[in-house]
Amino acid sequence: MLKAVVFDLDGTIIDSTDAIVASCIHAFEAVGAPRPTRKRIVDLVGFTLVDHLSKVLGRDATALVPLYQEHYREHACEKTFLLPRVESTLSAIHEAGLKIGFATSKKRAMSEMLLEHLGVLDYFESRVGPDEVTNPKPDPEALYVSMKALGVRAEETVFVGDMDFDVKAARAAGVRCIAVATGYLARPELEALSPEAVFDDLGPVADYLLNGVA
Repeated sequence: MLKAVVFDLDGTIIDSTDAIVASCIHAFEAVGAPRPTRKRIVDLVGFTLVDHLSKVLGRDATALVPLYQEHYREHACEKTFLLPRVESTLSAIHEAGLKIGFATSKKRAMSEMLLEHLGVLDYFESRVGPDEVTNPKPDPEALYVSMKALGVRAEETVFVGDMDFDVKAARAAGVRCIAVATGYLARPELEALSPEAVFDDLGPVADYLLNGVA
């Protein structure tokens, strides 16, 4: 019996791509590093911040993290929005009595700031960022932590995400996985990963989970 739904954030619940790109470019320019292209930045979204910046730069970028974070904290709210039909999906799942959490590679404080600004933070009973785990996605640890916080077992949980990291983490944790093509992988790429289902956005997810399929 399904008892909990855990969501990825970037590309699944929110789109903060413009904020990520702007903050990355700011950090690079602040230290005189070559300005990365938008495509390179976006192609590497999904890693933890230090790993993301390091991969974009091509070497260790730990020194850029505070520069990125300062800019992101100041500008992210104005450059981030909810993806289509997110609020109605969260509301339907909540009204059905299921528990809701998020498991993301974005710092928990930043995640909470954005979700509060967008008016949906209170839906999430469990909030797991890289701060709460030793091994980020695609390792399943974030889902283990989420399930413990929500008081549910793997067979009672579904994870909803938009990337290969999400599908791999769900599979490793033994939970069901639904993918949405609102983020950083196209639908054919998601289908090739063989999650339980792939949807163009979150709109059908609540009906899929609540009307007999679950």
